Amino acid sequence: MNTDLSEALDINSAGQIVGVYNNATGLHGFLLTITPNPPPPAGATADMILRRGDGTYEIYDIGNNAILAGYELGHVGTDWQFVTLGRFFGSDTTDMLLRNMNTGGFEVYDISNNNITNATFLGAVGLNWQVAGFGDFNHDSMTDMVLRHSSTGAFQVYNIANNSITTSASLGAVGLNWQVGGFGNFSSLGETDMILRNTTTGGLQVYDINNNQITGSAFMGTVGLDWQIIAVGNFSSIPGASDVIMRNTNSGDLEVYNIANNRITGAAFLGTVGLDWQFAGVAPVHGPGASDLVLRNVNTGQFYAYDIANNQITGAVPLGQVGLEWQLGGFAADPPASAMGSSDGSTSQLVQAMAGFGGSAADTSDAALLGDDTSQQPLLTTPQQA
Repeated sequence: MNTDLSEALDINSAGQIVGVYNNATGLHGFLLTITPNPPPPAGATADMILRRGDGTYEIYDIGNNAILAGYELGHVGTDWQFVTLGRFFGSDTTDMLLRNMNTGGFEVYDISNNNITNATFLGAVGLNWQVAGFGDFNHDSMTDMVLRHSSTGAFQVYNIANNSITTSASLGAVGLNWQVGGFGNFSSLGETDMILRNTTTGGLQVYDINNNQITGSAFMGTVGLDWQIIAVGNFSSIPGASDVIMRNTNSGDLEVYNIANNRITGAAFLGTVGLDWQFAGVAPVHGPGASDLVLRNVNTGQFYAYDIANNQITGAVPLGQVGLEWQLGGFAADPPASAMGSSDGSTSQLVQAMAGFGGSAADTSDAALLGDDTSQQPLLTTPQQA
């Protein structure tokens, strides 16, 4: 092989070409393996991604309250940390976003049918800007990102489409005694709104976001500080609704709060779970469109799914367990694929994967696609007690 080539191929232990590394730019792209992973089996409604300390990633297809299949996605350098799963390219729903802990760079990995098909560097921003959350803030059906400045409290939204930052806008600043509680359609207008919570009083404030601007704000009430927001989803089964689940840090009690038109319209007690079970995610585990709660045991690594409908837990099933050296990356909804291919992983246990690719993660260059705007535009109103 000509060692002067500007691009080198990544070849795994099985002799498969799995990636290409550009020596000049540092950009690391991905190619399909010679024997790619099969697509999700029929009945798959969600994906779960786990990461091991050495940078190995695995994907698990979930449906009908069970792990249906599991595969290795590949390996990324350990200086890259998991951020979220979302729709950053086309119609994908399980694209993966990582961030470099040293440079602040963001890298998106397109995932289709259980395989990484592409990798794109989005840009870098100072590490004093921390990820606050995700949603569709400009109504293009893609996943956008909100960052918050750790010193000033300023919020900045980044619109992402087809693996590129298309727009960036300041949302304003709010005091750091107000922390982000979650994002959802709390105004009932089909938007992605934001809830902040006062760390001193327990007050809850919702901010309506439309076309990258704060368009309204409302105080929703106060909840004791021993209750923490752990999840946002549609737990009331009302079409388009976004509700929140709060958990008592002393007892493990779970309470759901229904939110509509920026008001808490109802509350229901879901039950109590031991504090050795921690929140893992919300995903359609038992069927399409569901908002089911997944918890993980901090001592055993076991996953447990709680089916939720009409503000009630309607079922509870173990999903299996995996060693604690495997950290949860996240969950994403995944519409069932055609009945092409299957895996001999249809058991209640999380299965080890058998394929993958080598190499390190992408471009760590100091690109400036993300703005580092530290200005404090007063677009967020000061939260007012009711």
